[in-house]
Amino acid sequence: MDDWKVVRASILELRRHDWSALRCGCGQSGAHLTETFTRLLSARSAQEMTGHTLENHLEVQSMLFEVAPHAVPVMLTALGEDLHDSVRGHFLGMLEYLVTGESHQSETDAGRPGLEEECVAAVREGIWALYTEAVSGDAEAAFDILEFVDGDEDRLEYYRQALSRRDGKAGKGQG
Repeated sequence: MDDWKVVRASILELRRHDWSALRCGCGQSGAHLTETFTRLLSARSAQEMTGHTLENHLEVQSMLFEVAPHAVPVMLTALGEDLHDSVRGHFLGMLEYLVTGESHQSETDAGRPGLEEECVAAVREGIWALYTEAVSGDAEAAFDILEFVDGDEDRLEYYRQALSRRDGKAGKGQG
């Protein structure tokens, strides 16, 4: 199979889910998200992202849809890969929306009232991707997410202080 020559963990994670069986924020099934993710993961410029975002699919105005918790491991895995800065920023922003949002009323009515808890649990499973991002990428965005998902406040504060010292800044003293 030719597409296995250059395999990425994020693509494998993407393929692991039956997106067509999941509700999307756009009103369709999540089947089209495989193409959206594939384009985002392969984008090498902000222009290549045009028309391919996760906004209004995983969430609409921070109201979450069934596809959201399944998208979390794809994005977390991708953070450890070679991503264009615009895609990385998009994924970090989406992760923050997903851990701070709440289930859309239609999802609550369909028996999925706790999608935000599912998203938080999924982020916790890949928490080291966010700590790695904090150390080597966008620390501020990573910490914005970690504040909502890491129950180990001592670890969060330790990393925040260590990176603050590394960057020559006074510690924020936040926790």
